[in-house]
Amino acid sequence: MRRSLIVAVTDLPTCWDMEHPAGFRHELGADLFQNCYEQLTSPTCQIGEDGVRRSDWQRLRPDLAEAWWWSDDRRTWTFRLRRGVCSAAGHELSAEDVRWGWERAFALRDIGKWVALVSSVPDAAAIEVLDRFTIAFHLDAPNSALPRTLAQCTPAVYDSAVARAAASPDDPWASRFLARTPAGFGPYTLASHSEEAVVLRAVSHWWRGPLAIEEAVFQRFPSRAEAIAALQGGAAHLLLGVSGEEAADLRQQPHLRVVVAETPPGLALHLDPTEPPLENVLVRRAIAHALPYREIIATAFLGAARRWKSWLQPENPAYAPDLWPYEEDLAEARRLLAAAGCSGFATRLAVLPGDGALLAAQLIADALARLDISVTIEEVSGQSRRDLVGLAKANLAPLMLRAGAGRGHRVYDPIYTLMHDFGPGRMRLVRYAYDGQELATALRAIAAAGDDWEREARRAQAILNADAVVIPLCWSHFYVAYHRDLTGYRWYPDNRIRLADLAWR
Repeated sequence: MRRSLIVAVTDLPTCWDMEHPAGFRHELGADLFQNCYEQLTSPTCQIGEDGVRRSDWQRLRPDLAEAWWWSDDRRTWTFRLRRGVCSAAGHELSAEDVRWGWERAFALRDIGKWVALVSSVPDAAAIEVLDRFTIAFHLDAPNSALPRTLAQCTPAVYDSAVARAAASPDDPWASRFLARTPAGFGPYTLASHSEEAVVLRAVSHWWRGPLAIEEAVFQRFPSRAEAIAALQGGAAHLLLGVSGEEAADLRQQPHLRVVVAETPPGLALHLDPTEPPLENVLVRRAIAHALPYREIIATAFLGAARRWKSWLQPENPAYAPDLWPYEEDLAEARRLLAAAGCSGFATRLAVLPGDGALLAAQLIADALARLDISVTIEEVSGQSRRDLVGLAKANLAPLMLRAGAGRGHRVYDPIYTLMHDFGPGRMRLVRYAYDGQELATALRAIAAAGDDWEREARRAQAILNADAVVIPLCWSHFYVAYHRDLTGYRWYPDNRIRLADLAWR
């Protein structure tokens, strides 16, 4: 029986430190990271009646933590760790390992600190080691998000003994070492890393038991076409992120299987309220009523997508599609434009790359033409696409169509999702040209609401919907093709492929 797996890729990660943007933002790097590290919790996986795989964030899976509970005042979360969990280096997991990872995140002041703040963990002093296997997080406000944000790949759970041994006076948090060498409690460890391939090797003493796949080789191919050819010819066994068109072709291969998962972000139209005449909310609402939602799903995605009616993900516990006020209604769109005193205009639509995006953009342009709105489509190529995080203004044009080009958010939590793109001040990572003070107040209320957090999340969604600065269209699909003799395949829509679940027939 084969004990190795070859995954075809076109790009390899260069950084293994998820506290560094170069590591965190690399999609494959995040996939591989989750095999070398484990977190306290993770979402469970479900397969719907439609055969689509989705993450269930209401039923968390206990991973390094075996149990967790609130305090009576909802200001402290306590987690009990599993005993007998050992790292690749053979050191047993302890609460100190968890605490050190959070202290590191606060000290480096990057991604992990942001995750901590949206979880209401104010600083490193708020994390208390109660005993060797018990750790408490003291919050500055009741916040139910923490067990879900602990599934994030940062703050990570490091083998702190290994990391501390690699630290130095000029690098007290071992950033140079952790950028090139994983040091976690996951089922795999890094065996080798070159420009051509990354090789992960199974940890023989992993706490869940022996692994069927002893070695996973992520082999780089110069082009997408060559990666697909390798899969078809047997030189590779698995290929992530094929397009809908590629998936249809690969399904015809008798030795291959294709599975589909829903993946964030979906397809959404962003409107820049600082660009005339979009500063008028009635114009933005008119556009929302003019969009051909059903036609986009039927034509650009061949019916294989579902409507999306909130900026929260559909699997989010607080997702409120009943609050979405817009459907295709040309008469209402014309009425709103007339009320705004707008008789037609010309604008630009920037299209970020993604499956079905260009066809959807043309359908949008055709629909807006019915309102005498002339749209020039500008394609943002894959090579020239800029990372929206960190831009002074993330709206690349008055209208911007953003598609699910990758795996997107890893945490399905309302405060995380909304703060990421629309939060006040430095809490906002993607600087869309929208400063809604009412929304900012509502976002702060979610974290402080305790048991009423869903009510506050609904209020925030209603405010964002009314302002019509982002119009969700449909939720994207993510296709994976693999050899038919590979069993146990699961891909989570939060950036993880669980190699530990795989086996050959």
